[in-house]
Parts: sequence; structure tokens; C-alpha cells
Amino acid sequence: MRAYFLLPMLVLLAGCNWFNNVTGLAKESNKAIGAACRQTGRSLEECYLRNPEADKAQVYAGWREMHEYMVKQKLDTMHPPHDVAGAGTDSSAPAAEHKPEAKTSQAEPAEQEQKMLTNEEADKAAQNDPQVEAVMRALRQRPEGAKPPGEADQKRLLNIINELNSKPGASG
Repeated sequence: MRAYFLLPMLVLLAGCNWFNNVTGLAKESNKAIGAACRQTGRSLEECYLRNPEADKAQVYAGWREMHEYMVKQKLDTMHPPHDVAGAGTDSSAPAAEHKPEAKTSQAEPAEQEQKMLTNEEADKAAQNDPQVEAVMRALRQRPEGAKPPGEADQKRLLNIINELNSKPGASG
């Protein structure tokens, strides 16, 4: 009998923004939005425009935390992913109007090659990825029964990945 009462309540609250705010899920997701904006080199203003429903204070907190982390770890910003033409938000429409209409012939094939990978394709690509192989090799070299990797091990793995990224001709 109780299940008949709890199930509809769960369904009603699952999509409710109030439920996210009460549980703190919205706070964490807004901080993640800010961190992602900082990691990709987007300004706070652009981040606010792209996510008008997000709490600006939490977005800023996430952006600031990621900035401090990236400075401490000496990490470079990543290039933001290209916007998909059909999935743009209302705030991206004004930005699209200011873009020049004439495209170079080299830009068009690059956009056509960009596509989402399925899980199987991503797994297959990861099997041949030298960065993944280097990380897995470092993890496998750890003796059995050893305690979980600490900060020193994580820094070692990060150095391996950074070395692979800095090599000329590295893909990625």
C-alpha cells in the first residue's frame, strides 16, 4: 500500500527543480558547469550566458576552484568543443549572427568529420590510445597488495600523460 503512494511521489519529484535544490544536486551541477567553463577557457560571462538557469554564485565557485586547481597543477586550458548547429541554445543565436557567412573550404570538411562516438567506438579508440596504454601500464606495474595510489602516484600518471601530449606528432 505504501509503495502505491511513494511511487507517484517519486515520479513527481524526479523532474522537479525544487527537489534538486533541496538535496543539493543543483549546487554541485552548477559548480561543475563553472569548472567546465574554466577548463575550456570560457569566460564567466560566456558561461553565464550559456547557462542562464544556473546559479551564478555556484558557477563562479566552480570556475574559481578549477582556476586554482589548474594554476596549482600548471595545466593548460582545453579547446572548447564545437557547437552543434541544431543543439544551440537561445543565447548562442546572437553569437551565430555575428559570424562571417563565408566559410573557408578547409573548415567545412573538419566540421563534417566531427561526430559523436558510440560506446563501442570509444572503447575501440581507447584500446589503441597510447595515453590510455601508458596509464594502464603504470597501474599494472604496482605490486599486488600495495595500498591504493596516493598523490605521488597520481602526479606520476599526470606527468606520463603530459609527456605524451608534449611529444611532437601526438594526437589528441
